[in-house]
Amino acid sequence: MASLAAGLTPASAETLHATIPFGFSANGITMPAGTYAISTIPNPTPLLLFENEATKVKAIVFARYASRTPVKPAAHLTFSSRASEFVELSNITALDSAYEIDMHAARGSLKGTSLALTSSGK
Repeated sequence: MASLAAGLTPASAETLHATIPFGFSANGITMPAGTYAISTIPNPTPLLLFENEATKVKAIVFARYASRTPVKPAAHLTFSSRASEFVELSNITALDSAYEIDMHAARGSLKGTSLALTSSGK
């Protein structure tokens, strides 16, 4: 499990910007390395909209509210690596909310290299 905080900045109460230096999967949707705007879509079940800022390609990811953990000094993304070539996004913790994302087999192959990153802040 790896956590990524570097390059993750809150743009507003509803949108985060994250620079992810490797290809990854979120709820079975593969995404290439890049900078993403991650925003919530109002819905009874949390929906997260990922937009690649370079390509403008968008993906909607189903999530669930996570039980609150102690407040961390910065928002962060948590990735898990299973016995496959894919790194999967499993949690997003923002300053005022936290989401869990189910891990599913990715629907396509990822491009790039998987990296294990840890960071304690910006």
